[in-house]
Amino acid sequence: MRFFKFFGTFRAAWRDYRAEPNTLLGQRYLIKSLMGEGSYGLTYLGIDQTDGRLVAVKQARPSKGSLARQLLEREARILKSLDHPRIPAYKEMMTIGRQAYLVMSVLEGETLEDLIFEQGWRFSEADCARITLQLLELVRYIHQQRIVHLDLRIPNILMYEGELSMIDFGLARAVGEPPFPIPPVRAYPRKTAASLEASRLSSPAEPQSDLMDVGHFMLFLLYSTFESPLSTMNAENQCWQEELALPPCLTEIIERLLQVREPYADASDAIAALRAFLSPSVDRPVSFVSHNEYNRR
Repeated sequence: MRFFKFFGTFRAAWRDYRAEPNTLLGQRYLIKSLMGEGSYGLTYLGIDQTDGRLVAVKQARPSKGSLARQLLEREARILKSLDHPRIPAYKEMMTIGRQAYLVMSVLEGETLEDLIFEQGWRFSEADCARITLQLLELVRYIHQQRIVHLDLRIPNILMYEGELSMIDFGLARAVGEPPFPIPPVRAYPRKTAASLEASRLSSPAEPQSDLMDVGHFMLFLLYSTFESPLSTMNAENQCWQEELALPPCLTEIIERLLQVREPYADASDAIAALRAFLSPSVDRPVSFVSHNEYNRR
């Protein structure tokens, strides 16, 4: 049994062998490096040989079979329906041999995940609200197009010169669209990336799912300045409301996003609440600081 399990893992890894740097796809796109990978896709940084511009080339994972290809084709249809400077632009869908590729524009910036956990950026309450407000503006746009993202996590949000972009529509669906049937994911004591992605794939395609993600996104930003009080008894059992000690109006905004209280009707309602919280500082630029700068203050 162990042999067959090992062989299956080896076979999947072999089938998902990454494209080598300087591979030319479709006689047009020169692959430079791997940008990221998920359970159903591999994304490369490439160069369009016709104009020298950078592109992102996403490949359906061969080991995931037809499901990965269907997800990639759906992502292509969704990107074709969107037209926003802060969302990747669709360029083309290619099939080379048995491999499917989605080519899209590259947006500048670094993920909020890298800024917080690798570069040590820290965000004030007001900056967290302003950043979340930007995200909600993007969320409102895609919801107006009847699209829900369903994966609004800090690895999928870029920041460049204080401006946000939204990437990775691999799990996105039209509002109300049923999920693809997915194979069961083996249960483990701890949640794995595959199990989390599978749960998102099967979640309802409703705008409230994105608003809940925005609430969790905002909490990640707010926790960037949190330092655990080691002397506090039972600190591990404290909820975020107790640990962060936010202004009541900001706590209410997050609780409504997370549906702890009455949920917002839509992204516009949440935008109005955040604008009221920030007024009159809503138009100030984001003034995040690095970890070392924050410690000096």
